[in-house]
Amino acid sequence: MPHQPLSEVAHGLPPLPDDERTLLLLGLLTAQDRHGYEINDFIEHNLQNVIALKKATAYQLLERLEHHGLVESRIEQHGHRPSRKVYHLTDAGRERFGAMLLTQLRQEEALILTGNVPVMFSENLNREDLLASLQERLDKLEARVNLYDSFRLPCTPGVGLAMRRIHHLTRADRDWLNATLQELRAQTEETEPATP
Repeated sequence: MPHQPLSEVAHGLPPLPDDERTLLLLGLLTAQDRHGYEINDFIEHNLQNVIALKKATAYQLLERLEHHGLVESRIEQHGHRPSRKVYHLTDAGRERFGAMLLTQLRQEEALILTGNVPVMFSENLNREDLLASLQERLDKLEARVNLYDSFRLPCTPGVGLAMRRIHHLTRADRDWLNATLQELRAQTEETEPATP
């Protein structure tokens, strides 16, 4: 993880998270200036399958990016519409984005999925409930894979790569769950007494 730049330490600023949320906000400003609502709307409608970023968190991060001199903001007024804050990426922000992008692309990440916790304790259920719950989960995964199969949205090559990664990992999870269900059903059949 990169160290906090000395200029930030000298000014007593709390460190910025060097995570995908910060990278995303800086990245969205590389092509053009954007107002906060536009950024959040784009994330909500185009990237909801790529990253979970709440509006309040995005606005807080934009404010912190501004305090760190990585973005600047200005107020714009268009006709009778309410004024809005428009964000602009500074040279320091562009430099920080490039460094973060290189660092994060090189990182290997553990797949720590929240759905692993209930799997760990699944032996505490009776076999019928376990099989029914896992089948419901499989049905939902299958629906998600089908949804990803249908995506044909125009996007940048990078967003396309991210979506293909998510699609591939979702299919792998579905395949694991399908194989697990088959194994559990086979074990159930082995332990059930034969009917005369």
